[in-house]
Amino acid sequence: MPDEAKKYGAATIFPEVQSSKGSTFIVQFEVKFQDTLTCGGGYIKLFDSNGTTASEFNSDTPYIIMFGPDKCGDTNKVHFILRHQNPKSGAWEEKHFTSPPSVPSDALTHLYGLIIKPDNTFDLQIDGASVAQGNLLESMQPPVNPPKEIDDPTDSKPGDWVDEAKIDDPTASKPDDWDEDAPSQITDPSAKIPAGWNEDAPLKIADPEAKMPDDWDVEEDGEWEPPLVDNPACKVGCAKWIPPMIENPKYKGKWYAPRIDNPKYQGEWKARQIENPDYFFDAAPSKLPKIDGIGIDIWTMSKGILFDNVVVATDLQHAQTFASQSFLLRSEIEKLQQPKPPTRSFMDNVQDVTGRIGEMIQELMVNKELQKSAIPVAITAVVLMLSTVWCCCCRSRAVPSGLTAAEKQKESEGKAAQKEDKNEDKEADEKTEEQKGGHARKDKPQAESSTDEK
Repeated sequence: MPDEAKKYGAATIFPEVQSSKGSTFIVQFEVKFQDTLTCGGGYIKLFDSNGTTASEFNSDTPYIIMFGPDKCGDTNKVHFILRHQNPKSGAWEEKHFTSPPSVPSDALTHLYGLIIKPDNTFDLQIDGASVAQGNLLESMQPPVNPPKEIDDPTDSKPGDWVDEAKIDDPTASKPDDWDEDAPSQITDPSAKIPAGWNEDAPLKIADPEAKMPDDWDVEEDGEWEPPLVDNPACKVGCAKWIPPMIENPKYKGKWYAPRIDNPKYQGEWKARQIENPDYFFDAAPSKLPKIDGIGIDIWTMSKGILFDNVVVATDLQHAQTFASQSFLLRSEIEKLQQPKPPTRSFMDNVQDVTGRIGEMIQELMVNKELQKSAIPVAITAVVLMLSTVWCCCCRSRAVPSGLTAAEKQKESEGKAAQKEDKNEDKEADEKTEEQKGGHARKDKPQAESSTDEK
């Protein structure tokens, strides 16, 4: 589905899959939100074609299961909706899973799986891992099986029924000294204007050091005015002084009568119960009706939604094997294609540690219990700092970048062996020269130089 703000529909018909009373039903498929998902769906609908063709599928086609991710506004869940038929009335009703998981927020391909087991339990999976479980008889709303009794539609609450449990005490009255108009705060009567406060001085004055620019043209630029700066006479304060506000000790607020038990209270009214004419009990809702169609019926504001590898089966091992040959391979490739996180520098590690030490010190200042062990906490903080510096700095110098300790040792041994070989060659040359006599050095300086170079 390449474009946003569009409706998409697709369907296919296949040989029917009908779960028996003792079999497991599985549906799984891949969805990739290539531009992430802001508002759109990635769910599918499983239905009984009833002899219709795939081209006749539309938004009104009744489905049996709707399953898959959906996210827009306050909605963020992996839907599981089962449409169940009342065998007495023949009506179909949607049953929603009460605790659906949320949708992954990345742009990777994810495998969504629904497994309905013959014991009525079900399992919602993402990428082969279980993320939510439930029971068709307990975890759906409204329940698969209706209640045995319902409210009598002909019953109504009597007009004189009293269902107010508490009332105002009729014997209570507002005290004479209760002042509802008293403000919650008043100016502090004990406050005094601080010494040095100058109420007559302005907060800002013209900068006495400012001078009119030489290129200022009064006719074109208007009359020049120096910029304003803080008034040095206002170190304590300037302008009109306003005393601080404090809580009013006489404030009581609006008076309310105390509440007491209502002597006429009759309790919460409930309608008379009668037998539910549509009551039934399906002990095995996991035995699904015939399914021979899959449809995609989605309106989306997110573009680039990709569906792939849809599986409907009653053999769990078959579905898992197919996932290992499709989704798992794709997932590994996508993980390798993800950009690697940036390498953390030495200063990043130091900043993390110093930030944590700062948090510890701040907690120590406000926590009286920790203050009792201030010295151990301080020592711990210093040890953390020094350990981090040693690990990140000193050890990095001990082993050069790109060489392990073993490689460094091997390199050093090689250099030492080369040096020893050179020394042995030099000693052999000197011994040969001594045997030839001292005149050889004087007569053949060029030959000696050539030998040394070699």
